[in-house]
Amino acid sequence: MNIPLLPILIASVTTFVAISLLRPFAISINLVDKPDNRKTHAGSVPLIGGIAMFLGVVVSILAAQIDLNQYNYFLLASLIIVMVGVLDDHHNISVSLRIFFQILVAIIITTVGGVSLESFGNLLGNGDIILDVWAYFFTVIAIVAGMNAVNMVDGIHGLAGGNSLITFLAIVFLCIGSVSQINLLIALLFCSVLPIFLINNLCIGVSKSKRIFMGDAGSMLIGLAIAWLLIDLSQGEYRVFAPVTALWLFAVPLIEMVTAVLRRLTSGKSPFKPDLDHSHHLLIRLGVGEKSALLILILFSLLMAVIGILGELYGVAERVMFVGFLLIFGMHFVSHRMA
Repeated sequence: MNIPLLPILIASVTTFVAISLLRPFAISINLVDKPDNRKTHAGSVPLIGGIAMFLGVVVSILAAQIDLNQYNYFLLASLIIVMVGVLDDHHNISVSLRIFFQILVAIIITTVGGVSLESFGNLLGNGDIILDVWAYFFTVIAIVAGMNAVNMVDGIHGLAGGNSLITFLAIVFLCIGSVSQINLLIALLFCSVLPIFLINNLCIGVSKSKRIFMGDAGSMLIGLAIAWLLIDLSQGEYRVFAPVTALWLFAVPLIEMVTAVLRRLTSGKSPFKPDLDHSHHLLIRLGVGEKSALLILILFSLLMAVIGILGELYGVAERVMFVGFLLIFGMHFVSHRMA
């Protein structure tokens, strides 16, 4: 695999510089996250991670003289979702308006971007489940779900970024030797910008007073990129991996989102109403510290990704992988109901 070192370097440096420049500006315009009953961090934290990562990816693509025609719809969709995310971070827009723009972006991706979920794969063992006329509908649902899944796990420092980095690294690994060089570069760029964000989010060698969050702009951007890649790489004649493998690579955010939605619906609450019953909340209430909770969930995410990769490499039947994923989800859901 020919690693494009220049775009990777540009993306990392741009993200670092953007964070440094945006931090005081965000504070001056009150683009910050303040502590409340759900957020126990100290002080007001700038919500600039998403903007910085977006700039890192865009500047890298522009500066490296890459053919923009290959990335135009991805960049357009990313720009829209980052703008909506920044607006939400600053003004707390309504859930309905946020979902409207998420659906709009998903429609752009499916209609003109050419990304479509055409098949669920051979989940039942009797042939591929072809979606036909339902392809666009399920693609939109999958993209919107991806954006909200990353957002829902963004509850403790490093969790959303760490989970996402594992997913992007797994995608890069599976793309080695494939013909999907466009998707490979996108995954590599996010692998370049996410560590810079995580250093500033986890305050690794950085003062806690300079901590930043990714905000809704960041979580939706990352969710969009992951959904785009997982759908595009799991479909068509030259697919890189089976659709069921995508579930394993994105396991923790996906399982957390579905569990949260089911939990809220069965309790008579809105599926979009935040609560304090995610896995990281439960672990902390059990006496596990925040850093230990982060480590446990990141290791679980890594384990799930490794299982998905091994299942793909060794040709494990898709129905077996699907049943295995459902069993793990079932155990997770039951454990939450009993907690």
